[in-house]
Amino acid sequence: MNDVLTPPSRRTRLTLATLSLVAGLAVITTLDTAGDYPRLGEGPGLTVDEMFNVGEGYRLVRATAMWMAGEFHWREVFGERDDLGPAAPAGYHLADHPPLGRFALGLAHEAVLAVAPPPSRGLSPFVPTAARVGSALAFAWLVYVVGRAAAGWYGHLAGVSAALALVLMPRLFAHAHLASLEMMITLAYAATVISLAERWSRPGGPRSRDALVPGLLLGLALLTKIQAVLLGPPVAIWALWQWRHHALKPLAIWAAVGALVFLVGWPWLWIDPLDHLTEYFARTTQRASLSVWYLGIKSPDNQVAWHYPLVMFVTTVPLGLHILATCGLCSRRWRWWKDPRAVLLTACTGFPVLLFSVPGLSVYDGVRLFLVVFPLWAVLVGRGTVVAYDWLSTKLSAGAASGLLAVVFLGQAWGLVIMHPCGLGFYNLAVGGPAGAERLGLEPTYWGDSLTRGFLATVAERVPENETIAVFPSLHPVQWTELLRHARIWGEKPPRLALYGTPAAAGARFIMIFRRKADLPEELRQKPPGTRSVAEVRRAGVVLAALYQQRIRAEELRNDTTDTYTDN
Repeated sequence: MNDVLTPPSRRTRLTLATLSLVAGLAVITTLDTAGDYPRLGEGPGLTVDEMFNVGEGYRLVRATAMWMAGEFHWREVFGERDDLGPAAPAGYHLADHPPLGRFALGLAHEAVLAVAPPPSRGLSPFVPTAARVGSALAFAWLVYVVGRAAAGWYGHLAGVSAALALVLMPRLFAHAHLASLEMMITLAYAATVISLAERWSRPGGPRSRDALVPGLLLGLALLTKIQAVLLGPPVAIWALWQWRHHALKPLAIWAAVGALVFLVGWPWLWIDPLDHLTEYFARTTQRASLSVWYLGIKSPDNQVAWHYPLVMFVTTVPLGLHILATCGLCSRRWRWWKDPRAVLLTACTGFPVLLFSVPGLSVYDGVRLFLVVFPLWAVLVGRGTVVAYDWLSTKLSAGAASGLLAVVFLGQAWGLVIMHPCGLGFYNLAVGGPAGAERLGLEPTYWGDSLTRGFLATVAERVPENETIAVFPSLHPVQWTELLRHARIWGEKPPRLALYGTPAAAGARFIMIFRRKADLPEELRQKPPGTRSVAEVRRAGVVLAALYQQRIRAEELRNDTTDTYTDN
């Protein structure tokens, strides 16, 4: 076992680069949201946050280019309505999140459109699938960064195993398909922790200059999403525990560099620093409450049972990967608490999960708020794989031990296969997979990713022209309007959509839903009585999205021979 920091060999770097490239291509070739690039494999349906991320990224990139060309003042790029008034030629800055992640998505969007514009014109000037390439590239980079760190710390097998573990986590893999900020902050969070672990764990402890690069990475993480603030407490406790007062100066430099990069990198803060900083950090407590479906109970997001984050983490990573990581942490041959790198990884993995377990704090959408811990856990999976291999080698030949571990990793791929492209609904075998999780009362899906291209094509094919479709749930007032604009699969004459339960939907004979149970009325959580299933997206026996035809007479239901389209 290699517990001494050594640069990975050329063979290891090449293996990890190949794996990262394959992972990135696997995502890019299955990105299409709803007909943007029909030759690509279908990806998850358009999720709620993507419409804002892509729109703001598109605006930021174009407005920044005009600012640099001298056509705009920087206030016109980063000002809100209160700053610019009713006439703003570059639009208004969406300041609910810092700009870096959205800017990266916007750059990917513009680069893809320059090389490969979509074959058909849509109702919107921007193309979600093109922006999704930004997340795919961030995922490929993340695979390499995690694999290289594990290889340098614990050897070739650990590096390859850690990289593979990332690819085999269905929820993380699914997020790599979305034009959302989750993949960007996950990369920035992991890079910051790995940089700290690597530079500060050298003989002699951290020096002042060792805080500069981690501080820069912290600043980039802060410029991406607010989850970056979760790094502060575990890093400070870790450094002070390991090096006592000798860590004070490096910690101060690390925090100062991070804060400086954050302030310099977000011009919106320059307009009114104190008020805008207060406004940004206050949003986490002043946002609208969401509903959570957990153990068969609907709760506000700040009243969910304390064990929700722990249960979500335990049940949404493939079970074999959990076992391997646990093997490493429980091994007598590896005293991880004496390895500063492993201590930091464990602290930065455990702290977000424990924090969101504090009663009264809002937590929702499965593991989305603490997805940042998954790559750090993957490094521990890699270390645990080495422990497992060493133990198996004492019982079997080296070849048999390698073969057995290969089978274990191959077995973890079943979640990717059965859930794609709806990996946000994955649960592991600890709860009986997705079907077992639904029986236990866990949320089947939450973000609209199950409204896939194939499903939307079937909706267009089976709903007669001029019919209205009642749709639900609605997580944002413009959610369904934006879906109409971006679903190129529906062409320039999309079906009429009306929100279920409103007067506009009163005469609708069709109902289209995705099964976020927390926001569905009781009659829509299962197939409504007196309706016929016209189309379904089903994974591992669980319905994730459905189109129903209602107002069918009993004799028509008995004599109905219409096939239900089921996307399995």
